[in-house]
Amino acid sequence: MMPRPALGGLAAGGALVLAAACWGFATVLSKQALDSLPPFALLALQVSASTGFLWMAAAVTRTPVRLSGNNWKALASGLLEPGLAYAVALPGLALTSAGSASVIGAAEPAFICALVWALTGRRPRTGVLLALGATSMGVVLVTTSGPAGVAVGSPNPLLGNALILLGTGCAAVYVVASHRLVSHMAPLPLVVLQQSAGLVFALGLWAAAVASGVEARPPPLTAALLAVAALSGILQYALAFWLYLYGLRRVPAETAGVFLALAPLFGLSGAALVLGEMPGQLQLAGALLVVFAVAALSRSANQA
Repeated sequence: MMPRPALGGLAAGGALVLAAACWGFATVLSKQALDSLPPFALLALQVSASTGFLWMAAAVTRTPVRLSGNNWKALASGLLEPGLAYAVALPGLALTSAGSASVIGAAEPAFICALVWALTGRRPRTGVLLALGATSMGVVLVTTSGPAGVAVGSPNPLLGNALILLGTGCAAVYVVASHRLVSHMAPLPLVVLQQSAGLVFALGLWAAAVASGVEARPPPLTAALLAVAALSGILQYALAFWLYLYGLRRVPAETAGVFLALAPLFGLSGAALVLGEMPGQLQLAGALLVVFAVAALSRSANQA
């Protein structure tokens, strides 16, 4: 009786899970690239690769991308993310571990629900609030963990965690704004415009940082380093945002935000395999809380 909605919900859920996987694994690649590149240079390279990939996708699929009407709002949202959100998150990632950064991002669903509540007056159900509380506890466990929760040799891991949290808050505002935009625009042209605005922001920020002496010019780039930067950019910005907007078009912002809490699972596993960042007991406990919170929120959303 309801095959199409069920299939639509399944496709949306699958896209959101894949988006979370892209963000989780890309965080690990970004952390690896930050060993050789300063944050703003990496951001410029990543968004350049992402924007080029998306424009090629639009050309191959013959998807028109126009600047008209509300499309200008899409550009503004792109300044927020990937612009501002990653302009503070990447410097934070340089100061903390990839695993910690991934799990701190699990606070985003709580930010999204709070924003929706403030803007619409729609109070989350009690079950949703309890699950969000569990997510927040998981974040606290990770950020206050021992040596496995910080970057080796980091001068200020607490500052890094704080910057990641600030970037997460900016990302939550982006999700709420994009939920309104994606109801009037297809995901691909929307993400193309957002990423193009983000590219202008990233290039301007990098140029200003170099000119002011805040960031040194990057060393000569090897093919391997360029490949890591480009791959992380395509995963973290192009594919992740495209998939997420696809899911966001079909479910409420609060429900879509729930799936973001899955990113830490991919981030922690990727950090362990690629960077050798073995999670501590508190990190694992925090990750389990996040998993249970996602399961509870997903079940609650399906019953709504």
